Amino acid sequence: MCLSWDGLNLLLFLVLAWCLAPPAHCQGLRYEKFLRQHHDHPRTNAGRDYCGAMMQRRGMTRPCKNINTFIHAPKAQIQAVCGSGGIEYWGMRRSRAQFPVTTCSLKGPPWGRCSYLGHANHRFLVITCDPAGWPMHFDESHIM
Repeated sequence: MCLSWDGLNLLLFLVLAWCLAPPAHCQGLRYEKFLRQHHDHPRTNAGRDYCGAMMQRRGMTRPCKNINTFIHAPKAQIQAVCGSGGIEYWGMRRSRAQFPVTTCSLKGPPWGRCSYLGHANHRFLVITCDPAGWPMHFDESHIM
């Protein structure tokens, strides 16, 4: 097999690009974790103990997670915060509009049976996005 210089350069470029690009499955895993921990649309009918049920179903009770917010909006609206639906905010993105959410706060110690207090309201989202524009982290410390 004989490659011309143009063909060899193209081959080297493709190999280099493949080696330097972050793996798509890694970005997908971070986004999937974000969705697992924070997305619940439409809001699940989990009975009287929404937070207890949802935190357990989503795997955030071993150990008990101190605080977690579930966003009750379509994925596309949440992702838009990483683009035109959000503004720069302390190195993160803040949504331009408020979203319906339920915030679950731990009532007791972080071991044993987790017990949560739920508070439903509307608030601005503050999230970290990856370079490709996918939500990766919800910032609980910016209550707005």
